[in-house]
Amino acid sequence: MKFCKDCGGVLNLFGKDSSELCSSCIQHAKPVLAALAPKPVRPEATDILIDATLSCENGKLTLHSKEGWQLWSGSADKKTNMAEILKSAKLIYKIRNRRKAKK
Repeated sequence: MKFCKDCGGVLNLFGKDSSELCSSCIQHAKPVLAALAPKPVRPEATDILIDATLSCENGKLTLHSKEGWQLWSGSADKKTNMAEILKSAKLIYKIRNRRKAKK
């Protein structure tokens, strides 16, 4: 006889079922597993980078959008957190895109 690892209820009488949780515990576990699943990346965040160009000129790194807008720049000899670069680039891209739409 096997018992549920979570609630201790009987799984089956003959021990042939390979499941470790009863059906009730499995149903309760699904919402928790769904909440722990990785969230998909929003397309707008990746679209900016797909066509962006990173270049180094005169000791300065610059990130340009496909439209030619400078989204970020920084010194080539200093360490910069990638998350901060992306946050700044995304913000600048949104502002410039909004201004372009108003014209």
